[in-house]
Amino acid sequence: MIARIEDNMSDVYASPFDKAIEWLLITLLAFMPFVFGAVEAWSEQIVITLAGAISLCFLLKLIYEKHTRIIWTWAYVPLALFIAVVIFQLIPWPTRIIGALSPSTVLMKKELLGDVVNSEDLLRSMTLSFYPYATKHDLRLVLAVTAVFFVIVNIYRRTEQVKRLLVAITVIGALVAVLALGQDILGNGKIYWLVSPGRGNAYSGPFVNHSHYAQFMNLSLGAALGLLFLKIQETFGGQRIAAPVVFQHLLTPRTKPLWLLVGMIMLCVTTVFLSLSRGGMVSMFVAAGITTLVLSTMRSIKGRGWIMGLIAFGAFICILYVGFDAVYDRLASLRDLQHVEGGRWQIVKDIFLAWTQFPVLGTGLGTHEVVYPMFDRSMSPLLAAYAENEYAQVAEETGLIGLFLLVGFGMFVWVNYVRSLKNTPYSIRPAVFGLGFGLLAIMLHSLSDFGQHVPANAMLSATFCALLLSLSRFHLNIDPAVNIARVSHGSKSLRILMLVCISGFWTWMFFNANNARLAENRWKETLSIEHKLAEKGWQAGDNEYIALISNAADAAEYQPENVKYNHWLNVYRWESLRRIPDRNDGSAAFPEEAMVFIRRIVDELHHTRLLCPTYGATCCVVGQIEFFTLNDPNGADRIRKGYRLAPCDPTACFVAGRLDLEEQRIEASFEKFSQAVQLDGRFFEPAVDMYVNYTGHPDLAVALAGDDIYRLSRLANVLVDVNEHKDIVKQTKERVFELLQKKCTEIDAPASAFASLASLCREEDDEAAIEHYRRALDMDYSQIRWRFALARLLAKTGKISDAIHEARICLRLSPQFKEAERFIADLSILPVAKGEQNPAP
Repeated sequence: MIARIEDNMSDVYASPFDKAIEWLLITLLAFMPFVFGAVEAWSEQIVITLAGAISLCFLLKLIYEKHTRIIWTWAYVPLALFIAVVIFQLIPWPTRIIGALSPSTVLMKKELLGDVVNSEDLLRSMTLSFYPYATKHDLRLVLAVTAVFFVIVNIYRRTEQVKRLLVAITVIGALVAVLALGQDILGNGKIYWLVSPGRGNAYSGPFVNHSHYAQFMNLSLGAALGLLFLKIQETFGGQRIAAPVVFQHLLTPRTKPLWLLVGMIMLCVTTVFLSLSRGGMVSMFVAAGITTLVLSTMRSIKGRGWIMGLIAFGAFICILYVGFDAVYDRLASLRDLQHVEGGRWQIVKDIFLAWTQFPVLGTGLGTHEVVYPMFDRSMSPLLAAYAENEYAQVAEETGLIGLFLLVGFGMFVWVNYVRSLKNTPYSIRPAVFGLGFGLLAIMLHSLSDFGQHVPANAMLSATFCALLLSLSRFHLNIDPAVNIARVSHGSKSLRILMLVCISGFWTWMFFNANNARLAENRWKETLSIEHKLAEKGWQAGDNEYIALISNAADAAEYQPENVKYNHWLNVYRWESLRRIPDRNDGSAAFPEEAMVFIRRIVDELHHTRLLCPTYGATCCVVGQIEFFTLNDPNGADRIRKGYRLAPCDPTACFVAGRLDLEEQRIEASFEKFSQAVQLDGRFFEPAVDMYVNYTGHPDLAVALAGDDIYRLSRLANVLVDVNEHKDIVKQTKERVFELLQKKCTEIDAPASAFASLASLCREEDDEAAIEHYRRALDMDYSQIRWRFALARLLAKTGKISDAIHEARICLRLSPQFKEAERFIADLSILPVAKGEQNPAP
């Protein structure tokens, strides 16, 4: 296809370095989308390696091709300044300088770290970034993307090169779309039929997030549209064309590649809809409309706007066939925009509050995840690792200066877009429309998504920007030979020095990325072991804890500045020591040798706080250990700090509520326990335990349960075990009975509701319980425990043969059910009740 779509011109001016760069770039663009967007550490390392190879090839070109010159564009300035701002955020500056630039940063760090040993010495200098590790990580990716952008601007100076790159992007996008469509139609809800996306089903090809897939596909569509316009331009020239003329031409054999290209475009459009990304669909609509309007106003390409409508019609036919109902329902949800975007809008409002605290230079690139929680009022149990708005997050992390620089860069790109429409040579000008479509779509989509944090999308966006800048200069240098004729003023020795320095820089980047990869591998093993321990209630043998702590320690050693690894390493150490004491009673005594290790854990946690002062979990845990185990009253202040830093973290809420109980602030404890339970239902039973067993406030436990049937039932069981508060037990059971009766009258009442109601009726009305069990089993035949409970009730009411019949069904469903065997044996020696007939076996 590539050969048929391109001109058959020989690329006489392409040097070996140019060809190497082209192949490396295509390899990079092909690799990233198929590895989940390159979001894992191992794939990020490969991205950095390939980006470094591309930049080093360009430096070698500068050395060996003496007359190669660096193309200048003012777009370099905002990019360079943005990188300089991020580097500035990482440098420890005297506190007085930071105070002049960002007073809130100094005040907050002094407040959060003022209780650390030697805090006066530690706080004499500080960084603007609240979490330098995250800032360095994001800076690595920004540098990789910027390096590729710079090389493309300087290398892609010929029409054939641009066409080849557009073809490559189109083919890559089409392959990703084929995978997505295959997973939609034939998939099992997993990526590559093997990898679970975490939440929901895999509707987005190799991408975990459907919005990220939509951004990538809209960019790929831009490349495909650019190719399509180029091919039509080559075929019909500048004449005004109508649909019948094109259709007649499409019937000729030589147009097969064009048919293939149109098919790719419709496939890509279809999968954007099937991804069910509202932002992706809406941004594609708007970008297509604006591109059509621009096409209709250009004299040289007038009369071609109908092509966009034809493509949309073809995609609509495909959607009708493979999934129209789901797409319609998804778009219909936009009617209730407040409900649809309410969560995202709340995040933006909270970010604005954070920005007002750090308006000039922000909190540090990549620090949203650790700074935003203290401003979060969404009450969402999910930690917002990224803002749902790229522009808001840039303002939060880099301040007005960073946002202004990125907006300035975008303005340079769009100025060059307009310039390209006027000045680019006629033979390549149609490609500009496709590039503009892709960039406009992702810029709009970025108002409600964070897709540009995915390396696959960021690199492709940078490629489009670089191509637009390059195309805008084609009229200045139509003949590539002109480049060779111009002599650069840079000396060869200077270029060699530049090569050595940049090679050292990329080597440093590579080893940092390698350490991140090794740490992530260890961390995955750690999480696997943790999952098994959590299922056992953290009660496990020494060998399992040794494996857990060893892997976590390795991860922390590879990435010593990673606050998460260091935090959880010490949490695991703490869990290994508190296996025997009651988990809800921090006053349990530890042996003296254990206290030595506990104090060491506390010291390590305080050191971890220095890595990221706003990481609320660490502050909360260290305060919990100090206050409840070491009897240090200072721990109370740290618990409160942890809660303030992470008010939507369920653990922080629970520990703060427990502290309120210790201080006899009962109402305040209820508020925090309610938050903890709302964020994570697993905290309900520990909270009930605190109210029932330790403070004697079962009424608050009832209020905490609300109208949740399961929680009220669990609470009733706890109160029965305590053998106190009989009046509350009775009221609770009556409330559960009312709620279950109401639930069972609903059309879609689940089988579990009837089974629960039957369990309650067993105490007073056996016949009603039998009837409810039968209804539950009619809905879910395979429930052995329900059926065996029914058999016992039947036996109790004298229906022996029916009871034996139900017990035999239990045995057929579970042949190893010994209890049912004994039950049948006991009943078999009894006479069958008069008037009963033995049911058929």
